[in-house]
Amino acid sequence: MRNEVFDVLEEVIETDEFRDDLDADLFEETLLDSLTAIALIVELEDRFKVSLPPSEMERDEWNTANKIADRIQEKVNEKA
Repeated sequence: MRNEVFDVLEEVIETDEFRDDLDADLFEETLLDSLTAIALIVELEDRFKVSLPPSEMERDEWNTANKIADRIQEKVNEKA
């Protein structure tokens, strides 16, 4: 599942740069901004059939590829 999340991230931000360091801050690296983050949330919700309310998406809790993958895994597990 992690790789699938990373694939979605790559599609949305249109680069695989983040794969070199999955713990790099995507905002600081200018790979994510507020508009791209919204697009990412929408795509992740659609792909994994989960709900990601903005109120639950604090920037520091999902600013790296690994944190995003962890969050999606949590949401998928909640559904099961």
